[in-house]
Amino acid sequence: MTSTSTITRGIPENPAPRRMAGGKPALRTPKLDKRVAIFPIIFFEVYLTVTVLLFAFGPWNWPVSNPVSLYSFLIAAQIALFVGYRSAIHSRPHPRAVNWLARRRLLLVSLLIGFAWLPQLYKTRTNQLDATLGSAFRSVATGLSDPAKQYASRFHDIATSQTVHATLIDYLSFFAYPILWLLFPLCVVYWPRLSRSLRIGLVIWIAADLLTWAAAGANKGFADYAMLLPWLLLAQKPHLLARTRWRHVLIIGGVALIGLSGVLAFFSANMLGRAGGQDVPLYDVRSGTTANAANPLLAILPLHAQGPAASFMSYLTQGYYALGLSLREPFVPCWGLGNSYFIEGLSRKVVNTGILDKTYPSRIQAYGWDRYRNWHSIYPWIASDLSFPGTILFMYGLGWLFASVWSDVVINKTPVAVSLFTLLLVMLFYIPANNQVLGFPGTATPFLVFLPAWLIARHTAPRVSR
Repeated sequence: MTSTSTITRGIPENPAPRRMAGGKPALRTPKLDKRVAIFPIIFFEVYLTVTVLLFAFGPWNWPVSNPVSLYSFLIAAQIALFVGYRSAIHSRPHPRAVNWLARRRLLLVSLLIGFAWLPQLYKTRTNQLDATLGSAFRSVATGLSDPAKQYASRFHDIATSQTVHATLIDYLSFFAYPILWLLFPLCVVYWPRLSRSLRIGLVIWIAADLLTWAAAGANKGFADYAMLLPWLLLAQKPHLLARTRWRHVLIIGGVALIGLSGVLAFFSANMLGRAGGQDVPLYDVRSGTTANAANPLLAILPLHAQGPAASFMSYLTQGYYALGLSLREPFVPCWGLGNSYFIEGLSRKVVNTGILDKTYPSRIQAYGWDRYRNWHSIYPWIASDLSFPGTILFMYGLGWLFASVWSDVVINKTPVAVSLFTLLLVMLFYIPANNQVLGFPGTATPFLVFLPAWLIARHTAPRVSR
């Protein structure tokens, strides 16, 4: 196995302590290899650029009336993300002692809580508040064989259900979500050091978690696992970037392609099912635009695959159309409550602020773009609180945070850093869609716990291995 010194230029994972003033021992601070340091931002800059080019030149003819302001903003946002990342990637975190026994115990406790919380996760995702074991099995079977039917059934239940007041278990979920979020990231990153029984338990839990998403007929859970797995494998062995070999590239690429293929297959089946088994239409009612079947990205595909492919490309790009609509609207401050449904919803538990109606996604409903059914990208959500110039500064801060957490993951692999890293990955992947992390309690509460915990740990004195 390649030594960690490959990624930290000659400094081992647990370096011998040197002496600080006063005779106290301290750990030497490693320095990241250039490839390891720069790869994450290059990947996401390319990814975001591809989505913007797909929006501009893809099959969907989005009716943009303000292209100069729209593309200027998108360019500025990506530059700010890059500059923020570059400003922080060479600021080295304090090296910390590796206490693998404590980390395995943390993972075991999280796993036990995860199994205990599976029924609640199932009820939340499927909206089946009175679910039984039999109905759960039937929902899973339907979700796997006909995900569109299960998806439609879930939204029918939501539309016809009466308002349900939050219960104690709902409030306890806020405390459970950060613990549950630890499971998959730490499972992958710590896998080589885990016992066989712990590995088996984690695999069973992950499979059960995926089945709850299948029972909801939703694409999201499968997509998130597929997106995060290659990155967590790199976090486990970052030396693969430092000493890139074709064999390693093929392994990581193969894992990514298998995951992506599974997501696309599930997505296509879902889209075909939602269309009643017919071809998925190439027309978007809300924007009044039609996908061009003669576009090279669609023309190379068989007819039955063009609809699902066009729908997938719409998912990747339609948020930029909403951004263009939002840039036409004046700024109405939402005072920190307008960037997500979750945060705004919590505020209404205390006082009916009406903030949600002031956000950009709500105000552009006047153009026929639904705030619940359509993507808006992350930018209008953040701009609802910070304005669009303020959102550029937010992107700079996001880049800084991403770089700082990545270097901490590579050097220390602390549970908080690894878990926060995956949340930042989700946020970056969903930039073209929405404010995915802060918008929903399952990700917002872990983020609001892990971010301050990581910031506090980052500024504490390094501990010495014992």
